[in-house]
Amino acid sequence: MRYFILFMFASFSFQSFALTNVDVFQSEVILNSEQSSKDADAQARIEGMKAVVVRVSGDRNATSNQTVIKALRQNAQYVTQLSYGQREGEKTLRVSFSAPHIRSLLSQAQLPIWPSVRANLLVWIVEEGPSERSIVWEHSTSEVLKQVREQAQVRGLPLTVPVGDFDDVTGINTSDLWGGFVQPISKSSERYPVDGVLLVKVQGNQIRWTLYDQKPNKMSRVSRAPLSGMSSGQDAAKKVVDQISDYYARNNAVVLASESSESIKVKFNQVNDAFSFFSLENQLKALGSVAAVDILKVQDGQVTFDIHLLSTQQEFEQEMERLSETKKIEKTDFVNSIAITQVIEKNNVEETPVKHQDGSYAQAPLAAPIIPSEIMLEYEWQGKKISSLPKISTNPAVGEGDVEDIIEE
Repeated sequence: MRYFILFMFASFSFQSFALTNVDVFQSEVILNSEQSSKDADAQARIEGMKAVVVRVSGDRNATSNQTVIKALRQNAQYVTQLSYGQREGEKTLRVSFSAPHIRSLLSQAQLPIWPSVRANLLVWIVEEGPSERSIVWEHSTSEVLKQVREQAQVRGLPLTVPVGDFDDVTGINTSDLWGGFVQPISKSSERYPVDGVLLVKVQGNQIRWTLYDQKPNKMSRVSRAPLSGMSSGQDAAKKVVDQISDYYARNNAVVLASESSESIKVKFNQVNDAFSFFSLENQLKALGSVAAVDILKVQDGQVTFDIHLLSTQQEFEQEMERLSETKKIEKTDFVNSIAITQVIEKNNVEETPVKHQDGSYAQAPLAAPIIPSEIMLEYEWQGKKISSLPKISTNPAVGEGDVEDIIEE
């Protein structure tokens, strides 16, 4: 039934969900033709694993970590699939790595994990030529665009390049981009389902860039200062992608606890339809701090999950703060399933004699034991709602096994 619901949702427009799930656990490496087949394969597995470690961690220096260096020598235990291919006329080895094993390795090495669900950026590139400036479109043969795409693939940074159709060509011009005029850039970018806009201006071997880390329709309305930077040299475009990737990895990656079986209960309000339920569940599963999500209770628009954590509760809450569709409900006096300590006056205490080694007795008071509180966080769901979809529950209370049956009704 869950698959039926997901299929039903596929018929709706998902332009509002621009985040892209990047395949960060696969690599394709060109084989060294000067080595023996065995040695070339072995070296390709090492290089492929290095690429995956950098892509998953978001840390360019991750392969210098001593724990990672040791693991690279034992790379076979991390590999799940091998196949051969061709790229630009050269033989390649495609390597798939085990996601749980790579995450465990990064946890042991105390390296961060950049979740595979990542912000998708629209990239406007304008190049200054000998006589004029021109916009680089999706099918352009620009060397800068080629470098940007290749390095974005290395870092696992999702990019979208404007197609250059009639709407693009008539909606914006080179002077708008070169001058960094927010209004026309915002308007021309709104047609693309992206999470941010990257403006790249190329002058010879020098590149200046500006990043608007917000959806296009908010660029002209939200007073958030853009980020900017520059790079130079033959690999200037590569440096730009590294700078942008470092920024997103730094803001979204979490460091996993080396051993964590911690789980917390989290309640969400205003989850009134199946669309909201599955959207919320998928967003929770995509968080880097979350190992698994169990549904405990669905009742009157409220859903309670048992969240199994890979890291600490603090890092989970930090990730939740970055979700634009949830808002934490602060509680100052929340008590859940707790036995309050009884206040016992001295003259009402029941006492039991305790014998000392010297044969004397003392009176020891008996007090009721304290049962520790069970942690529960509470959030309000503020995501998109589709009123025509069925509600999750009209029953007083249901558990996980009943959710799909109720949706079917």
